[in-house]
Amino acid sequence: MNSFLFPEGQIVAVALIFMRMVAFVVAAPVLGVQTVPTSLKILLSLILALVLLPIVKYQHIELIKINEELILMAMREIAIGLILGFLMKSFFFAISVMGEIISLSMGLSSAQIFNPALGIQSNIIEQFETVIATVLFLSMNGHYLFLSGMADSLNVLPVASLTFKYESFIHMAGLAQEIMLIGIKMAAPILLAVFLTNVSMGVLGRAVPQINILVTSLSVTVMLGIFILFITMPLTVNEMQGLMNEMSDYFFKYMKVL
Repeated sequence: MNSFLFPEGQIVAVALIFMRMVAFVVAAPVLGVQTVPTSLKILLSLILALVLLPIVKYQHIELIKINEELILMAMREIAIGLILGFLMKSFFFAISVMGEIISLSMGLSSAQIFNPALGIQSNIIEQFETVIATVLFLSMNGHYLFLSGMADSLNVLPVASLTFKYESFIHMAGLAQEIMLIGIKMAAPILLAVFLTNVSMGVLGRAVPQINILVTSLSVTVMLGIFILFITMPLTVNEMQGLMNEMSDYFFKYMKVL
Protein backbone atom coordinates (compact mmCIF):
# COMPACT_ATOMS: atom_id res chain seq x y z
CA MET A 1 0.00 0.00 0.00
CA ASN A 2 2.87 2.38 0.78
CA SER A 3 4.47 1.70 -2.57
CA PHE A 4 1.12 2.54 -4.20
CA LEU A 5 0.83 5.86 -2.38
CA PHE A 6 4.49 6.77 -2.81
CA PRO A 7 5.87 5.19 -6.00
CA GLU A 8 9.62 5.13 -6.31
CA GLY A 9 9.65 7.27 -9.46
CA GLN A 10 7.59 10.01 -7.85
CA ILE A 11 9.85 10.14 -4.78
CA VAL A 12 12.94 10.48 -6.99
CA ALA A 13 11.20 13.14 -9.09
CA VAL A 14 10.36 15.22 -6.01
CA ALA A 15 13.97 14.91 -4.79
CA LEU A 16 15.39 16.02 -8.14
CA ILE A 17 13.00 18.98 -8.39
CA PHE A 18 13.89 19.89 -4.81
CA MET A 19 17.61 19.95 -5.68
CA ARG A 20 16.98 22.23 -8.63
CA MET A 21 14.88 24.57 -6.49
CA VAL A 22 17.45 24.65 -3.66
CA ALA A 23 20.24 25.56 -6.08
CA PHE A 24 18.06 28.23 -7.68
CA VAL A 25 16.97 29.80 -4.37
CA VAL A 26 20.57 29.87 -3.09
CA ALA A 27 21.87 31.56 -6.25
CA ALA A 28 18.92 33.90 -6.89
CA PRO A 29 18.82 37.50 -5.59
CA VAL A 30 16.49 38.66 -2.79
CA LEU A 31 15.80 35.04 -1.78
CA GLY A 32 19.40 33.83 -1.70
CA VAL A 33 20.90 36.55 0.48
CA GLN A 34 22.72 35.75 3.72
CA THR A 35 20.09 37.56 5.77
CA VAL A 36 17.49 34.93 4.80
CA PRO A 37 17.86 31.90 7.14
CA THR A 38 19.01 28.66 5.55
CA SER A 39 16.07 26.78 7.05
CA LEU A 40 13.69 29.19 5.30
CA LYS A 41 15.45 28.66 1.96
CA ILE A 42 15.17 24.88 2.33
CA LEU A 43 11.50 25.11 3.34
CA LEU A 44 10.71 27.41 0.41
CA SER A 45 12.51 25.04 -1.99
CA LEU A 46 10.56 22.06 -0.66
CA ILE A 47 7.25 23.91 -1.01
CA LEU A 48 8.12 24.89 -4.59
CA ALA A 49 9.06 21.30 -5.41
CA LEU A 50 5.77 19.95 -4.06
CA VAL A 51 3.70 22.67 -5.73
CA LEU A 52 5.40 22.25 -9.11
CA LEU A 53 5.34 18.45 -9.12
CA PRO A 54 1.79 18.14 -10.58
CA ILE A 55 2.62 20.35 -13.59
CA VAL A 56 5.70 18.33 -14.56
CA LYS A 57 4.98 16.19 -17.59
CA TYR A 58 6.42 12.68 -17.49
CA GLN A 59 5.94 10.10 -20.15
CA HIS A 60 6.65 7.19 -17.82
CA ILE A 61 7.24 8.25 -14.23
CA GLU A 62 7.51 4.61 -13.19
CA LEU A 63 10.72 4.35 -15.23
CA ILE A 64 12.54 6.74 -12.88
CA LYS A 65 14.46 4.46 -10.54
CA ILE A 66 17.07 4.76 -7.82
CA ASN A 67 20.23 3.55 -9.56
CA GLU A 68 23.81 4.54 -10.27
CA GLU A 69 22.69 7.36 -12.60
CA LEU A 70 20.91 9.16 -9.77
CA ILE A 71 24.08 11.05 -8.72
CA LEU A 72 24.58 12.38 -12.26
CA MET A 73 20.93 13.41 -12.40
CA ALA A 74 21.27 15.25 -9.09
CA MET A 75 24.42 17.05 -10.28
CA ARG A 76 22.60 18.09 -13.44
CA GLU A 77 19.67 19.52 -11.48
CA ILE A 78 21.99 21.45 -9.16
CA ALA A 79 23.91 22.85 -12.14
CA ILE A 80 20.70 23.94 -13.87
CA GLY A 81 19.42 25.62 -10.71
CA LEU A 82 22.70 27.50 -10.18
CA ILE A 83 22.87 28.64 -13.81
CA LEU A 84 19.27 29.90 -13.82
CA GLY A 85 19.88 31.63 -10.49
CA PHE A 86 22.99 33.30 -11.92
CA LEU A 87 21.01 34.51 -14.95
CA MET A 88 18.42 35.97 -12.60
CA LYS A 89 21.13 37.65 -10.53
CA SER A 90 22.87 39.12 -13.56
CA PHE A 91 20.49 42.10 -13.29
CA PHE A 92 22.02 42.97 -9.92
CA PHE A 93 25.55 42.29 -11.18
CA ALA A 94 25.15 45.07 -13.76
CA ILE A 95 23.87 47.44 -11.06
CA SER A 96 26.80 46.46 -8.84
CA VAL A 97 29.29 47.23 -11.63
CA MET A 98 27.69 50.63 -12.14
CA GLY A 99 27.79 51.47 -8.42
CA GLU A 100 31.41 50.33 -8.11
CA ILE A 101 32.53 52.47 -11.05
CA ILE A 102 30.68 55.53 -9.73
CA SER A 103 32.11 55.15 -6.23
CA LEU A 104 35.63 54.68 -7.58
CA SER A 105 35.39 57.80 -9.74
CA MET A 106 33.98 59.88 -6.86
CA GLY A 107 36.57 58.65 -4.36
CA LEU A 108 34.07 56.83 -2.14
CA SER A 109 35.22 53.28 -2.81
CA SER A 110 36.78 53.02 0.67
CA ALA A 111 33.39 53.40 2.41
CA GLN A 112 32.38 49.73 2.58
CA ILE A 113 29.10 48.41 4.06
CA PHE A 114 27.26 45.08 3.85
CA ASN A 115 25.22 44.56 0.68
CA PRO A 116 22.25 42.25 1.53
CA ALA A 117 21.28 41.71 -2.13
CA LEU A 118 24.64 40.17 -3.05
CA GLY A 119 25.80 39.06 0.40
CA ILE A 120 29.13 40.88 0.15
CA GLN A 121 30.78 44.09 1.34
CA SER A 122 30.13 46.96 -1.07
CA ASN A 123 30.46 50.73 -1.13
CA ILE A 124 27.68 53.15 -0.27
CA ILE A 125 26.83 54.16 -3.84
CA GLU A 126 26.62 50.53 -4.91
CA GLN A 127 24.42 49.81 -1.91
CA PHE A 128 22.17 52.75 -2.78
CA GLU A 129 21.76 51.60 -6.38
CA THR A 130 21.17 48.00 -5.28
CA VAL A 131 18.36 49.05 -2.93
CA ILE A 132 16.67 50.95 -5.75
CA ALA A 133 17.12 47.96 -8.07
CA THR A 134 15.65 45.61 -5.45
CA VAL A 135 12.58 47.80 -4.95
CA LEU A 136 12.15 48.07 -8.73
CA PHE A 137 12.64 44.32 -9.12
CA LEU A 138 9.90 43.56 -6.60
CA SER A 139 7.55 46.29 -7.85
CA MET A 140 7.73 44.87 -11.39
CA ASN A 141 6.95 41.38 -10.02
CA GLY A 142 10.35 40.14 -11.09
CA HIS A 143 10.21 37.35 -8.49
CA TYR A 144 6.93 36.08 -9.96
CA LEU A 145 8.37 36.22 -13.47
CA PHE A 146 11.41 34.14 -12.64
CA LEU A 147 9.49 31.68 -10.45
CA SER A 148 7.18 31.07 -13.41
CA GLY A 149 10.33 30.64 -15.48
CA MET A 150 11.51 27.95 -13.08
CA ALA A 151 8.17 26.22 -13.52
CA ASP A 152 8.62 26.35 -17.30
CA SER A 153 12.15 24.99 -16.94
CA LEU A 154 10.77 21.72 -15.58
CA ASN A 155 9.17 21.08 -18.96
CA VAL A 156 11.84 22.70 -21.15
CA LEU A 157 14.60 20.91 -19.22
CA PRO A 158 12.97 17.64 -18.13
CA VAL A 159 13.83 16.14 -14.78
CA ALA A 160 15.53 12.73 -14.61
CA SER A 161 17.51 13.35 -17.77
CA LEU A 162 21.25 13.24 -18.35
CA THR A 163 21.37 15.55 -21.38
CA PHE A 164 23.29 18.78 -20.85
CA LYS A 165 24.56 21.14 -23.56
CA TYR A 166 27.95 22.42 -22.49
CA GLU A 167 28.12 24.70 -25.55
CA SER A 168 25.79 27.10 -23.77
CA PHE A 169 28.64 28.16 -21.46
CA ILE A 170 30.23 29.95 -24.41
CA HIS A 171 27.25 32.30 -24.49
CA MET A 172 27.62 32.87 -20.72
CA ALA A 173 30.99 34.53 -21.33
CA GLY A 174 29.34 36.93 -23.76
CA LEU A 175 26.69 37.70 -21.14
CA ALA A 176 29.36 38.58 -18.57
CA GLN A 177 30.94 40.96 -21.07
CA GLU A 178 27.59 42.58 -21.78
CA ILE A 179 26.93 43.03 -18.06
CA MET A 180 30.20 44.97 -17.76
CA LEU A 181 29.32 47.15 -20.75
CA ILE A 182 25.83 47.89 -19.39
CA GLY A 183 27.29 48.91 -16.03
CA ILE A 184 29.78 51.25 -17.71
CA LYS A 185 27.07 52.82 -19.89
CA MET A 186 24.79 53.43 -16.89
CA ALA A 187 27.66 55.11 -15.03
CA ALA A 188 28.71 57.19 -18.06
CA PRO A 189 26.98 60.51 -17.07
CA ILE A 190 28.72 60.65 -13.70
CA LEU A 191 32.03 59.50 -15.18
CA LEU A 192 31.85 62.34 -17.71
CA ALA A 193 30.93 64.90 -15.02
CA VAL A 194 33.76 63.77 -12.74
CA PHE A 195 36.23 63.82 -15.64
CA LEU A 196 35.28 67.37 -16.60
CA THR A 197 35.47 68.41 -12.94
CA ASN A 198 38.99 67.00 -12.58
CA VAL A 199 40.10 68.75 -15.76
CA SER A 200 38.62 72.05 -14.53
CA MET A 201 40.25 71.68 -11.12
CA GLY A 202 43.58 70.94 -12.80
CA VAL A 203 43.32 74.10 -14.90
CA LEU A 204 42.29 76.07 -11.82
CA GLY A 205 45.25 74.70 -9.88
CA ARG A 206 47.63 75.86 -12.58
CA ALA A 207 46.01 79.30 -12.71
CA VAL A 208 45.80 79.78 -8.93
CA PRO A 209 48.63 77.80 -7.26
CA GLN A 210 47.54 78.97 -3.79
CA ILE A 211 44.50 76.65 -3.88
CA ASN A 212 45.08 73.18 -2.42
CA ILE A 213 43.65 71.14 -5.28
CA LEU A 214 44.06 67.77 -3.58
CA VAL A 215 41.80 68.80 -0.70
CA THR A 216 39.37 70.95 -2.63
CA SER A 217 38.84 68.61 -5.59
CA LEU A 218 37.71 65.72 -3.40
CA SER A 219 34.80 67.61 -1.83
CA VAL A 220 33.85 69.20 -5.15
CA THR A 221 33.91 65.84 -6.93
CA VAL A 222 31.75 64.18 -4.28
CA MET A 223 29.21 67.00 -4.22
CA LEU A 224 28.97 67.19 -8.00
CA GLY A 225 28.79 63.39 -8.32
CA ILE A 226 25.92 63.13 -5.82
CA PHE A 227 24.12 66.02 -7.55
CA ILE A 228 24.43 64.36 -10.97
CA LEU A 229 23.41 61.04 -9.40
CA PHE A 230 20.10 62.45 -8.21
CA ILE A 231 19.51 64.50 -11.36
CA THR A 232 19.93 61.41 -13.56
CA MET A 233 17.94 59.12 -11.24
CA PRO A 234 14.84 58.99 -13.55
CA LEU A 235 17.08 57.96 -16.44
CA THR A 236 18.79 55.37 -14.25
CA VAL A 237 15.47 53.85 -13.16
CA ASN A 238 14.34 53.76 -16.80
CA GLU A 239 17.56 51.97 -17.73
CA MET A 240 17.02 49.52 -14.87
CA GLN A 241 13.57 48.68 -16.21
CA GLY A 242 14.97 48.01 -19.66
CA LEU A 243 17.81 46.00 -18.14
CA MET A 244 15.43 43.81 -16.18
CA ASN A 245 13.35 43.11 -19.28
CA GLU A 246 16.53 42.25 -21.15
CA MET A 247 17.73 39.94 -18.38
CA SER A 248 14.35 38.15 -18.35
CA ASP A 249 14.74 37.58 -22.10
CA TYR A 250 18.21 36.15 -21.49
CA PHE A 251 16.80 33.96 -18.74
CA PHE A 252 14.28 32.25 -21.02
CA LYS A 253 16.69 32.24 -23.96
CA TYR A 254 19.52 30.43 -22.17
CA MET A 255 17.05 28.13 -20.45
CA LYS A 256 16.12 26.72 -23.84
CA VAL A 257 19.71 26.06 -24.93
CA LEU A 258 20.90 24.24 -21.76
